[in-house]
Amino acid sequence: MMPETVIERRWGTDIVREILGGHPCQVYRDRPRALSDLLIDAQRWDDRVLLVQGERRLTGKDHLAAVARVAETLRQRGVRPGDTVLLQGFNHIEWVVAFWALQCIGATVALGNAWWSELETQSALHLTRPRLLIRERMPEATLRVSCDTLLFSELRGIVDAGEDVALRVDPVAEEACAVVIFSSGTTGQAKGAMMSHRAVIANIHNLLRMTGRLPDDLDDTHPGTVNLVTMPLFHQGGMQISLMTLLTGGRIVFLRGRFDPVEVLQLMQDEKVRAWGSVPTMVSRVVMHPEFASFDTSSVASIQMGGAPIPYELRAQVKACFPASGKRVGSMYGLTETGVVATGVSADVEGRPGCVGRPLPAAEIRIAAPNAEGVGEIQVRSASATTGYLGDPTPIGDAEGWIASGDLGRFDDEGRLYVVGRAKDMIIRGGENVASAHVERCLRTHPAVAEAAVVPLPHADLGEEVAAVVVFRPGAQATADALREHALAHLAKFEVPSRWWLRRDALPTNATGKVLKRQLTDEWPEEA
Repeated sequence: MMPETVIERRWGTDIVREILGGHPCQVYRDRPRALSDLLIDAQRWDDRVLLVQGERRLTGKDHLAAVARVAETLRQRGVRPGDTVLLQGFNHIEWVVAFWALQCIGATVALGNAWWSELETQSALHLTRPRLLIRERMPEATLRVSCDTLLFSELRGIVDAGEDVALRVDPVAEEACAVVIFSSGTTGQAKGAMMSHRAVIANIHNLLRMTGRLPDDLDDTHPGTVNLVTMPLFHQGGMQISLMTLLTGGRIVFLRGRFDPVEVLQLMQDEKVRAWGSVPTMVSRVVMHPEFASFDTSSVASIQMGGAPIPYELRAQVKACFPASGKRVGSMYGLTETGVVATGVSADVEGRPGCVGRPLPAAEIRIAAPNAEGVGEIQVRSASATTGYLGDPTPIGDAEGWIASGDLGRFDDEGRLYVVGRAKDMIIRGGENVASAHVERCLRTHPAVAEAAVVPLPHADLGEEVAAVVVFRPGAQATADALREHALAHLAKFEVPSRWWLRRDALPTNATGKVLKRQLTDEWPEEA
């Protein structure tokens, strides 16, 4: 009898326990050890178009050549393995090339938010102390930059050049910091979560296994996916979508500039987009756009949303607007500090408001201190978790590696996870707890309402009162009394808003799509 052939896998499925940070953690036994390995793995599809933005189209081969040229330029600028570079910009081809060039050098890429003010950028510079700052525009005079600055416009000349440069890849340890991702900072100064090569790859490994697309299981004829990415690349969701698309032979399509619902629809039609990775706010503004029916969006078969809670009503509306998506209108649950740890699979979330699916294979989730209904704070332990905040020695998790999410959740009898609100997004009205997400979900069921945000306002007698900001659909209108009657039919009396701000302007959001509730309370008009 011939001995059984053992196939060596880089992307395995066997899960083992290893000690990470002094505590046990589930990991894949066979796995890539550095992000640069992913770039090399993807060259099996180097003849395909990988990046599209406006009139520009780069194949995988073009992209790799550009990465090699930019990496040598960065080395000439003094960037070395272990250095930190602050990469600050919107979704551009140059952003992607710079990211991979830095990974080939073995540097740490700090993902700067392109919407930051110069004051916030100053804080990030002080925190990261980068060797180089790569950004869209020259710093203003008020920004004190002690390092060299490289502009995207300079990078574009290098990316578009035809000179052949051999790709050099510096070795790097699996536990070395690959990326610094800044928290959204809706309640204060953003913190920089340090993500090792192990953590970033563990996140991607989990998602690829969950979707049945592990690279080792794909042959060279795998068609890949045309993926429209409007989620910011400096957000964990945007970065992971781009990495997965690269690894599976797909195409990444970017907007020319800032978010525009009409351009989204035009790209869906022209590029035959199959998957769209975005945030709920962007998706809502596209499906509600008055010109939606004028475009052919029939190719769109998958819509994944993250970065903010997804209203059940929006999920239903997306399915109606994109019939080909069928059961592939999904959501991913996670946070910056833990990576994506559960996903909304159609069979799990269908007909179950608040359900975000089951834990991914190599992630552990528990509910801490559950109440009688099983609701408590969601805690996570995963190899995809951060090793800590930059410049802050305080451990992120507890002694056993569990990281508190700040979200309230529960499991059902079949192991599905439900997110029911934020532990801190709670209004205490006269001693009664009011979950903002619950009230918002009710208001969005009114036919005139496009968006809703519920916030606490101070009250002399009750302590806090429930206040609602409502954005109407185009051409729709409703009075506060009508909205109050609608809420009374679905909510407890103490949950019904007593203050209303009716408007047509969209709710303010940060780069990850989360509503800036503090801004709403600060700007609450006296006449509302």
